[in-house]
Amino acid sequence: MFRNNIKYQTLKLNKGDFLFYQSADVERLFLLEKGRIKLVRETVEGQSLVMHIAYSQETFAEASFFSQVYHCHAICDSACTVFSFAKTEVAQYLQDSPNAMMELLKTYAQQVRSLRLLNEIKSINSAYERVLTFFASEVDENFELHFSYSLKDMARRLGLAHETFYRILKTLEQEGKIVRYAQFIKMRPLHKYG
Repeated sequence: MFRNNIKYQTLKLNKGDFLFYQSADVERLFLLEKGRIKLVRETVEGQSLVMHIAYSQETFAEASFFSQVYHCHAICDSACTVFSFAKTEVAQYLQDSPNAMMELLKTYAQQVRSLRLLNEIKSINSAYERVLTFFASEVDENFELHFSYSLKDMARRLGLAHETFYRILKTLEQEGKIVRYAQFIKMRPLHKYG
């Protein structure tokens, strides 16, 4: 998004490292290049609530752009590579570049749509139907779902144990509904299912 136009720092973090803490001043914005980061909010009662899990190639904690402090912790759930941008430089760049602002709004609108759809899909009781619906909603015009994270992470996104998810993948392959490749899944068009 801004990577080609704004200076950034590349951070290499280990599982368990904190990228930022709840209530810390917001000075940086982030893009997760590789890995998995949990956004965890500490409640007044001392409970830890996982608000979101960010995966490779995603921005996260976007609301902090309009806040003085972070409203949660960002904790690495695996080894991570993070691009870190100065908030003031991002703000200046967006003010100077209406096209970049529109591109950012488009990206955020797509993320909101994806999160809403994912929440809807996670409410499907049947794990088989949940996976099939997810694939059908995410494939491109060539019926391919390209992903930059692991299949284990895909299972987590869908709220499934990875063993259950792998079993369903095997079933879908045996039924001829999908073909698995290294970084994408090819799906047969739904209307061809018999």
